[in-house]
Amino acid sequence: MKILRSVKLHFTSATKKKQQQIHSIMDDYKHVVNSYINIFWVERCREADLKKELLDRVQHPYFTQRLKQQAAREALSMVYAAIEQAKAAAKELEREVAAVKPTHYGNRMALSTAICSLTEAKQSKTFDRWLSLRSIGDKIKIDIPIKLHRMFHKWNERGRLMGSFVIFRNYVQVTFEIQTGEKKPITNCVGIDTGINALASLSTGEQIGLELKTLINIVRRRKKGSKGKTRAIKTLKDYIALNAKRIVMSDISLIVVERLKGITHGTKLKGRLSKNMRSVIGSWNVRYWLTRLEMLCEENRVSFRRVWPENTSITCRQCGYVDKKNRNGEIFLCQSCGHHDNADLNASRNILNRFFTGPYGAGYEAGPILSIVLVV
Repeated sequence: MKILRSVKLHFTSATKKKQQQIHSIMDDYKHVVNSYINIFWVERCREADLKKELLDRVQHPYFTQRLKQQAAREALSMVYAAIEQAKAAAKELEREVAAVKPTHYGNRMALSTAICSLTEAKQSKTFDRWLSLRSIGDKIKIDIPIKLHRMFHKWNERGRLMGSFVIFRNYVQVTFEIQTGEKKPITNCVGIDTGINALASLSTGEQIGLELKTLINIVRRRKKGSKGKTRAIKTLKDYIALNAKRIVMSDISLIVVERLKGITHGTKLKGRLSKNMRSVIGSWNVRYWLTRLEMLCEENRVSFRRVWPENTSITCRQCGYVDKKNRNGEIFLCQSCGHHDNADLNASRNILNRFFTGPYGAGYEAGPILSIVLVV
């Protein structure tokens, strides 16, 4: 099995003039990409159609044909990604969903090795590589000094560097392809409910990350932009990463979580925390937690699945009765059969069961593992 891992290499060693050059090119690149998006949204072209005649429909004073072709490819991928996203949403919601035309905001620029490359910086003690940009325009050549991140060396030893670079305003992102082997045979499964009082409530009955709320409060109290805020965020991230590793490195072969698309707006947390607290939780650390968990699963050959979260927190895992009155804060008491449980632990067992039973789960995709006994 192959996985992809990305590393950010920041432009901290670059002069202000070179950074301004990059920003100027990215602003022009944005307008070119959006022009191609307008064309492809109407005509639905394919990559094979990106010939000179089509590329020349968008004019630019200094962009080369090669760079315009890169912009057209990015525009095409954005158009088809928007269409596929609408199809996936329609399938999940079981109703028609209109695709929304994408917009490029000039915050990134995807370039091939024909335009961008990393070359060794000889006789330099302050940086390790040159990020060289060529074929931008007539006589436009930019060399940016780069200091390598420690993860660059790790992934470079384990895999191979992919043939593309993504330039952002202040850094470049490089991607490696890593060979990990086949997934573990499905034997031990666990459902995880991401919560507030506990970072992860497991269907096995264990709760992990009980200091989460305290650490989030520390982040919230620190002044924005201060060193204390930076340290508090790093402490929180390290805590999340440590607990993710603790779960994945245990004897588990399948992890099932909720598909928490709406959590960035605090929808799951509404009514349980203040608006300010919800914004802290929903803005980045939940996303970081799930991303970190999925990455560790990939690296350690553990299967990772998501299920639709509808009613998992108010459904009784014993009798299946659904009622908002079943849950009162962290206490779950079924109004039908009287089952009493921790609300998050009850939800985690529903999450695992939903994977195998549907209709919102994805158990049907997993083949033989459907024979596993459900958690009761």
